Amino acid sequence: MKKAFIVALVCVNVALLAALIAVNLDKADAQVVRGANDYIMATGKVEATFDAVYVVDMKTRRLSGWRFDRTAKRLARYQVRPLEVDFKKK
Repeated sequence: MKKAFIVALVCVNVALLAALIAVNLDKADAQVVRGANDYIMATGKVEATFDAVYVVDMKTRRLSGWRFDRTAKRLARYQVRPLEVDFKKK
């Protein structure tokens, strides 16, 4: 009886470990959800203390970058660029 209980617990632990590994294998880095707006957002690291959020406005074709300073705990505009400058034909 005691041996069967231990075997059952080991099987449950192996099943839980397999489920944990399977869930963490498919990690999405970016996702685009199409809705009523025309925005695409992506995150990135600018420096060791700064994280950035990049927002592309598809209507105005502009890229806006916002950085979050972890030490000051505030959001500041990092960069704004028109995409035509980067993607114009030469």
